[in-house]
Amino acid sequence: MKNFFFIIILIFSFHISIGQNFKQIANYEFQTTESYSTEKPKVLACANYLFENPADKNEINRLTSIQYIIKWMTGTPDYTFDIGDEASELTKGNSDLLGLYMAAMTKVVLENNGENLTSVEIYNQSEEILVNYCSNPDNKMKPSKKIKKIIKSKKG
Repeated sequence: MKNFFFIIILIFSFHISIGQNFKQIANYEFQTTESYSTEKPKVLACANYLFENPADKNEINRLTSIQYIIKWMTGTPDYTFDIGDEASELTKGNSDLLGLYMAAMTKVVLENNGENLTSVEIYNQSEEILVNYCSNPDNKMKPSKKIKKIIKSKKG
């Protein structure tokens, strides 16, 4: 039970610290294979930050988070990310949606650490995260036509 509370406190303090350290992650360079592994908690915290805040809040912090996530995605030896035709159709040329989709993919693989997920499973879970985010008007993210269609089908 002590370990549980310690982990909760650690996660909470890390969440606060990531909010204060956007300058640090903006300048961070992945130097070694090990650095991709040690940065996983920060990468996940950035992805969570994006989905926990409206798109119009702290735009510089959002951009920094997306850039950091993309740097990690392109270099991590642990995962391969496939951004195929379905993802392109889902985000339909909207760079904000594409950045969120990439953050969702990262969130999926890191939260399912140790599980061998297929590209289809990663896509499906990432799509769900993105659709849920876009379906909340408070998040102020304009959905693509495909996302609108998915939202509509869920309601009716």
